[in-house]
Amino acid sequence: MYDELRALEGKAKVGFRKRNGRAYSRREFARIVAGRGNPSSTSTIDGWLHADWGTAKTPSPASSELLIAWVQLWSKWAGESCDEGRWRTLLDEAQPSRSRQVRAKEPTSGNSNSDNPNEKACEDDPRLQQAVRKVFRLLHSCTQRGAPQVDDGLIRDWLGEDSDLLAQVIGFLSTRQLITRSTKPICLTFVPGVPNFELTKKGRTLGGDPL
Repeated sequence: MYDELRALEGKAKVGFRKRNGRAYSRREFARIVAGRGNPSSTSTIDGWLHADWGTAKTPSPASSELLIAWVQLWSKWAGESCDEGRWRTLLDEAQPSRSRQVRAKEPTSGNSNSDNPNEKACEDDPRLQQAVRKVFRLLHSCTQRGAPQVDDGLIRDWLGEDSDLLAQVIGFLSTRQLITRSTKPICLTFVPGVPNFELTKKGRTLGGDPL
């Protein structure tokens, strides 16, 4: 959810400037949200969206209405529709206890992925399958050139018209342990310590088809 929130705020900044002819500020944003009956502060925004992903705080379920108020306004400024259900799901999945459960269910090297929802989604959606294959190839190429850390903004650019699949692509590759979040803010890189030949072997079949 962290990446999605930061991306939405980034688009809202651009939209806000176009609408109002001045730069976006979190202070003004917090004041507008508070004026609509949802007490907010820049410290809360800075805490949830800290530039250092490892330092950022995860919103609690009790903060769901505040979160929705944020994404509603950001979406309006960005010129996008706001899918409240999707954001509530992202909030639920971001909870530490839920994350531990997900990690516990993730397959280890050598295990079958047949019961994994990311795997099934890829098998059922040719567009997602092609997007996964495209991103994996480009990530692997960057690693071979000695530049393994790639931010999600670049991955979004790679996807082009399929950028709406960003979260699903990252989820699929993460489940297969082909990429993981690095310590560098908002970046993704291959799992540290896994040599290229092993990565190539793991990624030889994505979505059931050979690379």
